Amino acid sequence: MMRWVRALGRAALLIIVWAAIFEVGLRAQQYFGPLYDLELANVDLSWESNLLNHVPTPTNQQMCIYGDLTGFSYQRSFDANGIRIIDDSELLKGCSRSASVLFFGDSFMEGYDEKNTLPYHVAKYFKTERGLCLKTHNAGYTSYSPSIFVPQAKKLLPIIRPDYIVVDVDETDLYDDFVRYRKLVVRDRLGRNVGVKASPLGHECSVGLLEVRDHALYLTRFVAKLWLSFVHMPAMVKKYRRDEIPLFSYSRDQGTDLDRKYSKARAVFRQNLQELAEVLKDYTKDGKKVLCVFHPHLQHLKPDPATGRVWNDFVSSTVREACTANHFLFFDATMTLKQQSGSRPEQLYWREGDMHYNYEGLEAYSLAVAKFMASDMINPDITPAP
Repeated sequence: MMRWVRALGRAALLIIVWAAIFEVGLRAQQYFGPLYDLELANVDLSWESNLLNHVPTPTNQQMCIYGDLTGFSYQRSFDANGIRIIDDSELLKGCSRSASVLFFGDSFMEGYDEKNTLPYHVAKYFKTERGLCLKTHNAGYTSYSPSIFVPQAKKLLPIIRPDYIVVDVDETDLYDDFVRYRKLVVRDRLGRNVGVKASPLGHECSVGLLEVRDHALYLTRFVAKLWLSFVHMPAMVKKYRRDEIPLFSYSRDQGTDLDRKYSKARAVFRQNLQELAEVLKDYTKDGKKVLCVFHPHLQHLKPDPATGRVWNDFVSSTVREACTANHFLFFDATMTLKQQSGSRPEQLYWREGDMHYNYEGLEAYSLAVAKFMASDMINPDITPAP
């Protein structure tokens, strides 16, 4: 009997010792990293919006909008209207007046630090190459899409009063509009989009992280976060998103019946694009002051080794159709970036598995947009820079 007691005692001591080692190790990685965030200092529900689904906080953005814990913390500044705050004094220095441009988009428009965003590169190009000053307003934010652009534009246009508008739409937006936001759009009695409610998946995710943070020990936080990530949230995703199309399934599809196969998704996407167009037309009264841009993903430029095919133009053709029908300008950067990148288009993107441009790719894309704006959109006599 005593032998069993001693054995249990040694086992308990061993468990306590290893638990203490793991606790110290987890706290150390948090202090020096973190490799796996267990402090969760910036997690709250301030991102939730029943107008724009999700909004940035002024400085610390802890995103949890997808329901799969894809969020992370970073330092960027936004004003109360969700516009990036940057120091563009050098770009406006010496200007007696400037034209203003409001940019809509998702994370591709939001960009990185102050000098690595599309609006900044565009303004820099106009100042250095064209002698014009542009005051840019970057309203791009992670996973915004046309269904969110509609209430966002209604809110921002009377405040910003821009001279020109640029809307970046890409391959993810059809998915976002149809899968993420379709059931969350709020319409008035006339059927107009008046807001996109916060996601129940995102709410569930954030609340789960807050509960993880309530644990005093990092070891129990670690276990609780793993359970939330790999058990609870996948179950919630299945609950809320049954029978939805997978992301990029419509991009890879080389079939001849895409219109029929993705008819519901395309119809929702078209409706949102048209509703956005009506808001923008009502403001500008001139389609030439609105530019729709489409940027390629790596798979548009680099053929799949298995099939030898690049992604189709199902989304870009839909965007082109909507914009040209409303007499807006349209620019597809695919051919420009394909010619520029040659046989190594991957050099324009982050590591494999990340769809975003790296700094070099973002600058290349931005310059292509800037040159199109200079040749087709913005009158060179507007704002001469001394």
